[in-house]
Parts: sequence; C-alpha cells; structure tokens
Amino acid sequence: MIPFFRRIRKNMADDNRPLKYARYAVGEIVLVVLGILIAIQINDWNEHRKDRLKKKNLLKSLEVEFIQNLEQLDTVLSYDILVVESSLEFLKLKADDSIVNNAKYMALLLQNTSWNWTYDPQNGALRSGISSGDINLIKNEPLINALFGWRDVVVDAKENEERSLTTRLEAKSVIEKHVRNVDYRSTDRKELGQSKFKSDYKGLIRDPLFEDYISDRYARMLDAVLELKTVRELNIQILELIKEAQNEE
Repeated sequence: MIPFFRRIRKNMADDNRPLKYARYAVGEIVLVVLGILIAIQINDWNEHRKDRLKKKNLLKSLEVEFIQNLEQLDTVLSYDILVVESSLEFLKLKADDSIVNNAKYMALLLQNTSWNWTYDPQNGALRSGISSGDINLIKNEPLINALFGWRDVVVDAKENEERSLTTRLEAKSVIEKHVRNVDYRSTDRKELGQSKFKSDYKGLIRDPLFEDYISDRYARMLDAVLELKTVRELNIQILELIKEAQNEE
C-alpha cells in the first residue's frame, strides 16, 4: 500500500500537480496513523484478553484452594470441639462416680482430650498471585481486603493451637502417673491392645495436677475453637466473594 502511494506521489511531482500531490500525501499520513492506531488497539485487546485469562485462572485456583482449606478446617474444628467437650466432662467427674469404674469409657474420654490437630491451610495460589502481581487484576475490593487479611487471622488461630499443644505435652507426666498410655491410645489404635499394668482412673481424678491440666486444656482449646470459627467465617466470605468476582467477568 505505501509503495503504491509513493509511486502516485512521484507521478504527481513529475506532472507538477502540487495540490493533488498534497492530498495524496495527507492521505498517506492518515493511513499510516490509522495503521498505528489499529495496531495499538489490537495490542491492547490482546493484552486485555491475556489479563482476563490470568484473572480467571487465579480466581479458579483461589476457589479450589479455599474449598480445600474449608474442608480441612472443618475436620480440625470437629476434633478441637471434641477436646473441649471431653475436658468439660472430665471436670464434672468425681472419684466416687460409678462411671469412673468403666475403664473403656474413661480411656475414650482421655483419648478425646488428647487430640492435637493443627490447621495448616494451603496458600500457594494466594502467594503466587501476590508475587506475580496478578492479584492486582482482581478489582473486587472486598475480596482483595479479605485475601490480604487472611494470613493474620490464621496466624492468630495457630498461636492458640500451639498454646494448647504445650499444655498437652506438659501434662504427659501427670497422666502417666495413673494411666498407662497404651490403655487410652488403643481406643484409636486397636492394634496396641491393653497394657500389662493396671490404670488407676480414680487416682487420676483425685490428682489436683490433673484437674489443673484439664481445666487449662479446656480454656485454651476453647480459645482455639473460637479463633478457628473466625477463620471459618472469613474462609466462607472469601469463597462467596470469589464467586462474585467470577460473575463480574
């Protein structure tokens, strides 16, 4: 196209027709400018298409990640709540209660207070989105705020989990003064069988150090449960906002 106009321009100049030559020169300039503008527009459209695809993939990855996080969280919560309920049941027991003579029940109750599940959410998609800068493609401000607040909420919950675990480890020697480890671990691990030595559950209930432990265990695990429920609320909110952002596509 451009060589064609150059030939016309040369002919115009040779024929000494400056007015027509000027018109064709202007036309040539206009065509060049239009070509540049069209090229820019195509490039912008292509970049926009790439950004939309990156955003779509990021939102999908975040959705999968937070669905898995919620499933893990519900499992952890179920065990933590079991610890809270079982600890409270222990605190209500007296040494002369008939149920204390039921070794299977006492072993199960003790096992239920010993669970130490930890919440370790996946954050690979979120970290990748932040490090690559693709997170900036998401224009849903509530979602962005929730995602950047996620880590802090999880850290707070894990601090309570760690305090609860510390309490459990510190009480090990108190429990094993009265109850054989095998006897209550075998409620979950049947292959362990029964201990060759007798467990004294009445002695356990009478031990003031065990009461101190179980009350501390109850309080700290209750704090952990409350924190994890806050995490769960945020997890659900993030999933709802991800759906909202996907519908904005």
